Amino acid sequence: MTPETLQVLDQYAFVILPALLVAEQFGIPLPAVPALLGFGALAAHGRGNIPLMLSTMAAVALIVDFAWYELGRRRGAQVLRGLGHLSLEPDLCVQRAEEVFGRYGARGMLVAKFVPGLTMVLPPLAGVFAVGRARFAAYELAGVLLWAGTWIGVGYAFSDAVAVIAAGVEQLGLWLVVVAALLGAYIVVKFLRRRRYLRRLRRATISPEALEGRLDAGEDVSIVDLRTPREASRRAGGAGTRAA
Repeated sequence: MTPETLQVLDQYAFVILPALLVAEQFGIPLPAVPALLGFGALAAHGRGNIPLMLSTMAAVALIVDFAWYELGRRRGAQVLRGLGHLSLEPDLCVQRAEEVFGRYGARGMLVAKFVPGLTMVLPPLAGVFAVGRARFAAYELAGVLLWAGTWIGVGYAFSDAVAVIAAGVEQLGLWLVVVAALLGAYIVVKFLRRRRYLRRLRRATISPEALEGRLDAGEDVSIVDLRTPREASRRAGGAGTRAA
């Protein structure tokens, strides 16, 4: 974060920070944490209202995540699959969220925003598992305030260090552009490799009828179930309900 960026943040913090928060809730990797640190440093010098900022971010987060929650409650796994496609590693993203939710329940939302990917998946997952609306809102607000308050507090406590880092970043200049370009190239390559891998998997699929025919013919076929225990139990429960 350069001194020029701090000046822009000083003028438009109440637009920039909520916008970065919404971007994170949609899985867009924008630098929300450096902006929070910068705002904390500005507040330490009397150029920012921390309680008002936290209230604003909490209200924005609650509106967006309540929308995800309601979608999860109404559309279920379909929403999770759609959200997974927004991630560079959708299967790992959803699986990690299910593991966190299975272990901690709605309490996992307290730390969701500290873990990339979870902040996007846990709200609809809470809807899928029918967490009460009041309980969801309480953990959502607590999680946002904990996340934003932590980074703003760090920036406030180390405001002088943030200013020094900003000056150093300005001197680096071109090197930062190179690093950003390399990071962008890495993300693009990873995305393209995953698309190519999924395309190969789609070509290599076999229909249930074809598999049944091979089993009936006595062919030596190995079947490996790659579903998580939670996903398997959810599918089994759905099948039992349809059978009933």
